[in-house]
Amino acid sequence: MVGYRNHASISRESSMLDTFEWPKPDGEADEHIFRNVRERGCQILRIAGDEQTPDYAFSIGLYLNYGQAELIMFGLDPNDASTIINDIRDRAAMGWTYAAGDVCDELFVDQKVCFVEVPLHAYSAYMGTAIWFYEKLPRPFPCFQIVWPDRDGRFPWETGYDASLKKYQPVLRPFS
Repeated sequence: MVGYRNHASISRESSMLDTFEWPKPDGEADEHIFRNVRERGCQILRIAGDEQTPDYAFSIGLYLNYGQAELIMFGLDPNDASTIINDIRDRAAMGWTYAAGDVCDELFVDQKVCFVEVPLHAYSAYMGTAIWFYEKLPRPFPCFQIVWPDRDGRFPWETGYDASLKKYQPVLRPFS
């Protein structure tokens, strides 16, 4: 396993939770997000796909509560994606964090995953509620895409990757 480091001794933006300015809720759905961020550490939003975009899930609250980048994951069953994101949340709560480029083989049964930095220009297309949630931060919140490999263990940017899977998992950061 590469990545998965304990950063408990590193001071994250320690007072962020104390100084974070919560957005104004607009109904019960927003209050539900706030409760989950406060009580469970994050809210996972599941988004149904359409003809151009596969189903995906993303987190809100990991950055606020643990200093861990928010996460987005495409193309898996929503329950599986939620389980993986919640596992990362649990590890972040214990002081562990992931960085862009980390590869981990402990989150997805018999497969590794890679954490890929999501470029800011992609946020608006996929993470509207997270943008709203963090709108008063002085700088953008970080976000990583959790990228899963094909059956042969190759990631989308590697030679021989099963190209038929690209419709299920768009990689938001282009690789050369």
